[in-house]
Amino acid sequence: MDQTLMTRVLVPTLLDDSTRPLLGAQVRSLDGQTMGTTWQVRWTVQASVASVERVHAAVQAELDLVVDQMSTWLPGSDLDRFNHAPADTDHTVPPAMGEVLQAACWLSHESGGAFNPAAGALVNLWGFGPGPRYTDPGFTAPSDDAVQRALARNDWRALRWDGANRRLHQPGGLLLDLSAIAKGYAVDRVSRRLSAMGLVHTLVEVGGELRGQGLRPDGQPWWIELESPPVAHGQRPLPTTRVALHGLSVATSGDYRRAFTHGGVRWPHTIDPRQGRPLANGLASVSVLHAECLWADAWSTALTVLGREEGMALAEAHGIAALFVQREPDGQLSETLTPAMQALDA
Repeated sequence: MDQTLMTRVLVPTLLDDSTRPLLGAQVRSLDGQTMGTTWQVRWTVQASVASVERVHAAVQAELDLVVDQMSTWLPGSDLDRFNHAPADTDHTVPPAMGEVLQAACWLSHESGGAFNPAAGALVNLWGFGPGPRYTDPGFTAPSDDAVQRALARNDWRALRWDGANRRLHQPGGLLLDLSAIAKGYAVDRVSRRLSAMGLVHTLVEVGGELRGQGLRPDGQPWWIELESPPVAHGQRPLPTTRVALHGLSVATSGDYRRAFTHGGVRWPHTIDPRQGRPLANGLASVSVLHAECLWADAWSTALTVLGREEGMALAEAHGIAALFVQREPDGQLSETLTPAMQALDA
């Protein structure tokens, strides 16, 4: 699409003809907090299929399950217990955590370690974990020696993940961190739970990751705009990208969300687990569209770490719909769309 046009419209290539809008229905909404961020659910109702209280309880139950199993912040979570387990021990994880680990380990292999669920030591070292935080007074970037020590503890292959039996190995000091995939998984769980309750027209969002099902009462899909990096003075604005979330999920990773500056260097929160340092590949953001939010979330992180060239190649090999925003040497922002993303352009 010509970037002089200021609005791009993306629609799914396959539409669910069996889904009919609930004409004259109402759109209801709920919101709250989870995982250190916010959540929101919208759904259309024509009759009392489910009360607001019942919907709220169902949503909270799914979010709480993900937190209880996969939170790095909650003492006593299944993930926390694994991280503090003795060296050379094997552990069985609960089913939901097993689903996430299965996807995470697969993508770690496919991305050559650009996506890494065992990078918790690095995340913590750079101040983006439970603590100490990069926002704490006096926090400084870690030394090279500290980075090398953390790198020695982030080999995801040392987990020896056995998906059939949901077993993983703690070699000693390895720290799981599923933050780059758990929010997307939570979105999927909430969406599926609502569908099981008879709510087929829903929009679910957790921390900016979204999944839309069905249609609004007016027959329109759930329209959203892709998150875009802030445009600085002198930068040309990028096209606005509107997406019809009809059986689609979206997630965006960017270098503008959380960062700190030390010694004149800006360190964004996304870490390259292969190098042990926050990214410096010039990518401002990557947005991914996928049927499942788990995969949109995970792929957006993996592609961001890989950078535009390597990321484009891997995304094309797997048919991933992605939009890359690059910071060019002249200070401008440029966009690159994978063929699968271009195919959605109406």
